[in-house]
Amino acid sequence: MAPKTCDILVDPAKRIALIDVFGAATIPCLMQAFGELGDHADWDPGFDIMIVIGDAPGLESFTLATMEELQAFMRPWNQANRTGARPRTAFVCPDDLKRVIAELWAAMNSPDHWPVEIGVFVTRRQAASWLAQAPL
Repeated sequence: MAPKTCDILVDPAKRIALIDVFGAATIPCLMQAFGELGDHADWDPGFDIMIVIGDAPGLESFTLATMEELQAFMRPWNQANRTGARPRTAFVCPDDLKRVIAELWAAMNSPDHWPVEIGVFVTRRQAASWLAQAPL
């Protein structure tokens, strides 16, 4: 069995799910986390998501090809599991290099052709503040 690389917490009162990545995350690990989130008893398709990328996750698996693979996985996942008026996903990346990867992901999935608004932040507080604002 592979070591656990993330925790998933769903807070119905705040209408948010938290994916806390603390291990050596890979694209397949992120796809597994989203699969688990979609099956979580407290998940609601109208909730927002905050993904916290810690210091441990490596960058080796985050190539353009694997990010395109994740994109292909996320399109149908979002259609099935993100039905809010304007779902939002906030990435929290204290590490500069990981934040660049999150920014690349946001650019690859612009609001013009992606149903989810994506924000990238340095702290959880910044991300939570953005998620608390009414969507555009």
